Amino acid sequence: MYFKKYTYGDTAVYFIETPVEGEKRTTVGMAVYPADVEPDIKKLKLDSLVQVAFAGDETLVDYTRGVTMRNRSSTVLKVVKQVEFVSGKLNTYLTDGAGNDYIHSLFFDRATGVFTVSVRYENHTGTPRMLEHLSSFSLSGIAAPETWDMGGLSLVRMTSAWSRECRLRRDAFPDLGLDPSWARYGVKVERFGEVGSMANRGYFPFAAIEDRASGTVWGCMLEAPGAWQMEVYAEKEMCAFSGGLADFETGHWRKLIPAGESFETRSARFCVSKRGLLDVCNALVHEQDARLVVPASEDEMPVLYNEYCATWGTPTAAKVEKQLAAATALGLKYFVIDAGWFKPLDKGWTNAGGDWQVNPEYFPDIKETVALIRSKGMKAGIWFEYEVAGRESELFGVEQALLHRDGMILTSKNRRFLDLRMPEAQAYLKSRLIDFLRTNGFSYLKIDYNDSIGIGCDGAESVGEGGRQVAEASIAMLDRIRDEIPGIILENCASGGSRIEPLRMSKVSMCSFSDAHECPEIPLVAANVTRVVPARQVQIWAAIRKNESDARTVYSLCAAMMGRICLSGDINVRQKEKLARIHEGLEFYRAVKEIVRRGDIVCIDCDIASYRAPKGRQIYMKAYGRRLLVIVHRLESEDAIDVSAEGYTLTGAYTTFSYTEEAGMLKIAAGEPFSAGAFLFERG
Repeated sequence: MYFKKYTYGDTAVYFIETPVEGEKRTTVGMAVYPADVEPDIKKLKLDSLVQVAFAGDETLVDYTRGVTMRNRSSTVLKVVKQVEFVSGKLNTYLTDGAGNDYIHSLFFDRATGVFTVSVRYENHTGTPRMLEHLSSFSLSGIAAPETWDMGGLSLVRMTSAWSRECRLRRDAFPDLGLDPSWARYGVKVERFGEVGSMANRGYFPFAAIEDRASGTVWGCMLEAPGAWQMEVYAEKEMCAFSGGLADFETGHWRKLIPAGESFETRSARFCVSKRGLLDVCNALVHEQDARLVVPASEDEMPVLYNEYCATWGTPTAAKVEKQLAAATALGLKYFVIDAGWFKPLDKGWTNAGGDWQVNPEYFPDIKETVALIRSKGMKAGIWFEYEVAGRESELFGVEQALLHRDGMILTSKNRRFLDLRMPEAQAYLKSRLIDFLRTNGFSYLKIDYNDSIGIGCDGAESVGEGGRQVAEASIAMLDRIRDEIPGIILENCASGGSRIEPLRMSKVSMCSFSDAHECPEIPLVAANVTRVVPARQVQIWAAIRKNESDARTVYSLCAAMMGRICLSGDINVRQKEKLARIHEGLEFYRAVKEIVRRGDIVCIDCDIASYRAPKGRQIYMKAYGRRLLVIVHRLESEDAIDVSAEGYTLTGAYTTFSYTEEAGMLKIAAGEPFSAGAFLFERG
C-alpha cells in the first residue's frame, strides 16, 4: 500500500492508498492535518486526490448522479512517482494505466504556511477524451481531531450580492444534513459556487471547514475568473473538500482533449491552522499580497478621489476643475473620472457604453483635462466598461463582435457582451481603449463590468467551455493593457465587488470593494472584504457631503481606513471645521497605513443581524509589530462600548466618541448613533 507523509512548517500532508469500497481496486488520497495532530491512519477515510470525470464514466458510489461528479470511475489511479523539489514544490504523477495521466502539483509557501495546488491532465490514450470535471484540489479524511467524526464541524462560506459582498455564513454540519445516516450509507453533498462571469456573486470563492472545539480550520480559496464550484462530500464519519472549475452538471462545462494534448486547472490555495478562521484568512491574504506586482506609486497606498458621488454619471471638464483644487489641497495622488464622459446628452451612461467616444460637450479636449490633473501632481484615471455594449451604442448592433448562445446574440437587459476571443474585438479595444488611454495620458484605468453571461456562450464544445474561454480572454486583456501601457494602475470593479477573486486581483492594483457608496453598512462590508483580499487593494468609498455632521464625516473615513480611502462627493467644502476634520482623518490614516497594509486582523466583532436595519456595533482590530489599530462603528444604537486592548497603551485617536482609556481598556460612552472612531495603540 502506498503511504507517504511530508511535513511542511506546521502542516503534515499524507498520501495514502485507499481501497475503493465494494471493489477490488484502490486509489490514492491526500489528507492534511496540523503537524502535531496524530491521526489514526487506519481510520482515515480517503478518496482520490484527483477528482476527474469523463463522458461515459461510471459512478463508484450509489445515488450520486445529479448530486456530485466526484468519485467517478476515472478517479481510480495509481501513483507512478513523487518528486520533491528544493523550492517546496511536490509533484505527484498518477495514471489509470490506460494513458490517462495526471500531474498533481503542490507548492508550500514557507512565509505564510499556504499551499498552492493544481492538477494537469495529459491524454496519452491515442484517442480524444471528453473531460467533464477536473477539480483544482481535493482534501479528504477530514474530521474533528478530538472525536474523529464530523459532528462538531461547520462549513464557513462568504455570501455575496450587490452591495453586501463577502458576508460570513457559518453552518453546522448537522444543519446541512452532513452527518452520517444510521447505516453509514447515502452520500450527502453541499455543492455551491457561481455560474457566470461574476465570480463573487452568490458566494466568494472561499470556504473553510472548521472545528471550533479544537480551533482547527481547513480553508481554501480558488482562482476563479469564471464559473466555479466547491463541494463538501460527506460519507460515513469523515468528509472530503474539493473545488475548481464548475463541472458539467453545475456549469455546463465539458472540453474535448485531443490525443497528445493536456488541460491544466487554475490554482487553488489552502491552509490548515489550529488557531482559528482569522488565522487562515490572514495567511491566505498575506500570500496574495506577497505575489502582487504593482506600480511603484502603489507602495505608498495613496488616497484617491473618484468624482462619481459628486456627478453621478455626468462628469465634465468644468466639474473636474472645480474638484481638482480641493483634491490638491488634501494631498491626494489619484483623480479618477468615472462613468458618463462618453454619453450623448440625451442618453444615460449605462445604455451608451461601447463606442467609447468622448462627448465634446462634456470634455472639449480631454487631453487638456488630463494635463491639468497631472500638473497638480496627480495621476489621471478614467472609467471603462470595455467588455460590454450598451443598448444605445453602435456596437450593440455589430453582431459578429458579440457573444452568442444557441446562435442568438446573448443579451442581458440593456447590455451585450464583446467576444474577447475574436481578433476583431481585440483590434476594436486596441483603438478605442488602449490607444485612447495612451494618447490622452491616462495612467489609471477603472474597469467596470455590470452583468453576467450566465452559463456560457457558443464557440466551443460546450457553453461552459465557451464561458471559460471568455473568462481567460478577459484575464489576458489585463496583461495586454499592462504590457502596452507600462506602469498603469488598474482597478477591478464589477457592480462594485462582483468580480473580486484571487486571479483577477493578482493582475490589478485595487478593487472597488462594493457599490455601497454612502449607506450605513459600509464598515460591515469593508471588514468582510478585507478578510479575503489584501487591504491595500480594497478601495472603500468615503463620500463627503457639505452639510453632513462631524460624526458622519468621521464615520465614513473610519470605514475607509480598513483599506484604501477613496474620497468622493463634495470635497470642495469651504467650512474650516469640515476641512480640518478631513485633513485630520487623512493624517491619522497615513500614520497607520502600515498596519492596514501589513497587519493581521485579530478581531471582527459585529453583533448586527440586518445590514439594512443595522442595530448594534462593530469592532475591527488589526495588529502589526507593536502597534494595534482599533476601528469602532456604532450603528443604530446609543449604547456604550467597551474594547479590550490589554497590553497596549492608547497613543492616538480620530473620533467623535466620548471615551476614556485606562490599562488597555477603551471605554466609549453612550452617545449618538452612526458614529465612529479609529484608535492607535502601542505596546509599552
